[in-house]
Amino acid sequence: MSSVDKQEFVLDVRGEECPIPEMKAAKELQKIPSGKLVVLTDHEPAIDVTLPSLCKSLGLKYEVLKEGEFVRFVIYKDQRSTKIDEIEGVSDTERLVLGSTVLRERLNDPTILMSFVPQVKAVDRVAPGSYILHMKWFITWETPLFVTQNVLPKGDIVYYTAYQKLPMMRISFGWRFVSNKTGNELNLDITEWYKGPFSGQARKAIRKHLEKAKETLPKILLS
Repeated sequence: MSSVDKQEFVLDVRGEECPIPEMKAAKELQKIPSGKLVVLTDHEPAIDVTLPSLCKSLGLKYEVLKEGEFVRFVIYKDQRSTKIDEIEGVSDTERLVLGSTVLRERLNDPTILMSFVPQVKAVDRVAPGSYILHMKWFITWETPLFVTQNVLPKGDIVYYTAYQKLPMMRISFGWRFVSNKTGNELNLDITEWYKGPFSGQARKAIRKHLEKAKETLPKILLS
């Protein structure tokens, strides 16, 4: 990253694939007290999914500026920024109240999805932070999944983000796990979101997944 001036910083990740753009952007944002980080990227999943997810998890505003074969993904870090909670598409959230435990390593393992998302048939690790989901929802298919983490003072935000172009459609979906320790209890907020066709069916499926998560995840995470 090179400093353009006191308020603007540039991160050039052209040619890098997910989850590298988001991981590098998260690291650089920790160093910037305020101003803006301009991420130069040509990787479509980073532009459409993982960088927006990072900004929403940190409560930061952003804009995307097209520059020929790449984009300038501008992230505004202002100490006065307000929290951005909305997730595009359909989404739902469920809270689990757990005892005192450390979830960091467990939440970074997306195989836990198979315990409450029946459409996920298998999870293959291909690189640090990068996986392949084997899915069956209307059709059988595979999609890349990227896992990233932002450390909080009393917990973590872990994002699972997936992006896929299928014949005649484009979809993105994922999960956000926000852990926060209060006293001797650890609250875990799980948000599942989906953007694409068949949103009505997806909304019903998400609710079923989160109900199942309330039943299965405490046993897995606390084992």
